[in-house]
Amino acid sequence: MHEHHEHEHEHLEAFTLYDEEGNEHNFVLLGELENEQNQYWVCEEIFVEGEEITDFGELYIFKKSTDEEGNVFLDTIEDETEFNEVAKMWEDLGNLEIIENDENIDN
Repeated sequence: MHEHHEHEHEHLEAFTLYDEEGNEHNFVLLGELENEQNQYWVCEEIFVEGEEITDFGELYIFKKSTDEEGNVFLDTIEDETEFNEVAKMWEDLGNLEIIENDENIDN
């Protein structure tokens, strides 16, 4: 797991995650969900040049956990059933459809 790093882009809460190869991926938080005592962040990937967001990518769902010091950690959802339940919750709220559970970004 990798701790997320926050950046401010206008009014969006943006943060950076690093995959297993050390590649940087930037995201904005779209919403938080809770299901069976688990918390999730629904995020959209963003592409940044300098301080400007140049483009938006796909939506991702991450399972959120917090350590004793209040640091936030985000993980991919390994269980397909769990992922589908959370994606349906997000869609039922009238939000954008989650494309897929992309396990290429692992934090």
